Amino acid sequence: MSKRLREILQKNAEFEKEAPYNFCDRWCERCAHEKQMRCKIYQDELEQKITCIAHGREPGDPEMIEEVIKRQFEDIEEKIEQFTEENEIDIDDIDDPEFEKIKEHIKFVENNLLQKTAEQYHKKALAFLENTFYKKENTKPELIYDFETVVWYYTLLPVKLNRALCGFHEPAAEGDISLCDAVAQFEICRKAAKESIAALQKIKSAYLLFQPRISELLALLHNIYSRIEIMEEQV
Repeated sequence: MSKRLREILQKNAEFEKEAPYNFCDRWCERCAHEKQMRCKIYQDELEQKITCIAHGREPGDPEMIEEVIKRQFEDIEEKIEQFTEENEIDIDDIDDPEFEKIKEHIKFVENNLLQKTAEQYHKKALAFLENTFYKKENTKPELIYDFETVVWYYTLLPVKLNRALCGFHEPAAEGDISLCDAVAQFEICRKAAKESIAALQKIKSAYLLFQPRISELLALLHNIYSRIEIMEEQV
C-alpha cells in the first residue's frame, strides 16, 4: 500500500464519521444502528416514513414522499448555481473548454475494462436470477439471504464502479477530493464483490444445474476485485 493511499484511507475514516452515507452500500436494513443514527440519508428516509404515518398514509405513499423530498432539497437549485459561479462554469455554453474535458472524462469511464466487466456481470447475473430467485417456487428457503445478497449488489456494482472511475479522472475536482471519493467507492465495490462471492459459492453447491453459470459469475467477480486492487495500487 502506497503512502498516498494510506493517507486517503485515513482521511476517509474521518469523513465517514460525519457522512457515513458516502461510504456505505445503501443497505440500511443490514447497517449497524450506531451508523444509522449518524446517516443523513437514513434519517431522511425515516422522516418520510414517519410523515406518512402521521398523516394516516401508508409508508411509501408517493405524494407524501414527494412533499418531504421537496422540503429536504428546496435549496438545491441555489447550491448548483453557487457551484457553477464559483467554478466559472457556463452550463449554457457547449463550447466551454470545461465541457471538452468532461467529454474526455466520460470516454475514459465508458471505455475502462473494469466498467465493461461490471456491466457484463450485471447482465449475466440478471439472467441467472430470472431463472432462479425471481421464480420464487425454485428458491430454497435456506438460500434466500444469499440470493438477496446477489440481488442487492449486482445492480450496485456497476453504479459504484462508475462513480469510482470518475474520481480517477475528474477534470473539475481540486486536490484529492475526487480521489478520496473514488477510493471510498472502490472499498464499497470490494465489499460487494466479496459478499456476492460468498453468497454465490453457497448457492452453487445447491444448484447443480446452474453451476457453469455461477462459475462464470464468480470468475467475473474475482476479475473485478483484482482490477480494483490494481487501480488502488496506482494511487
